[in-house]
Amino acid sequence: MHLISLFAHPAFLIHQWVKAMGLGTTYFLLFIAIFLETGVVVLPIVPGDSLLLASGVFASISGELKLGVLIPLMGIGALLGDQSNYFIGKFLGEKILKSPKWKKRLSSKLSRSQELLDRFGKGAMFFSHFIPVGRTFIPFLCGISNLPWKKFSLLNAPGDCLWAVLLLLIGYYCAKIPFVKKYLGLIVLLAVACLAASVLFSFFRSRRKKGKHGSKGRADEGL
Repeated sequence: MHLISLFAHPAFLIHQWVKAMGLGTTYFLLFIAIFLETGVVVLPIVPGDSLLLASGVFASISGELKLGVLIPLMGIGALLGDQSNYFIGKFLGEKILKSPKWKKRLSSKLSRSQELLDRFGKGAMFFSHFIPVGRTFIPFLCGISNLPWKKFSLLNAPGDCLWAVLLLLIGYYCAKIPFVKKYLGLIVLLAVACLAASVLFSFFRSRRKKGKHGSKGRADEGL
């Protein structure tokens, strides 16, 4: 199914998975999806926030998926995704960034993530999974910078688990509210639109700042 189905009818999509493949395979696919969202730095395409909310909603409405299984499963998926990205950065980061293709594709996202790390430090590592761009690239940057693995894990792992638990619980309990249940697809679309708008705003603001600095530098050279 097309990924947009996950935004428009998230709980229905999971229902289709359960019907077609059974509970065990659905749990496995959900785990892999959450892992892939941050586990491969060149593949940040999975809408993890929506997937967690939808999983919580479906568990609440149908009772087929169990919250007691989803919470540790999704938490571990998020944690392992960031661990994978950290080690990709540590062992392959320089090689990836030397490739003109990947350097061009990733440079703006990496620079925004570096700004978050420079500004918030430990807080950025803890809350990285709550930040659409940061969740993929902050662990990668921590690996490239040779930040000790133990320090990274102690700061990052609790935030990963909190992200998964919080969104699952929000989906689970909000599904019990009639209005939310009725307009779930629209609410998720609006939430995704707000996230996308915030990312675009951040991107254009950083581009504008770079443009101003570049103009100032050229003016100084002229003097």
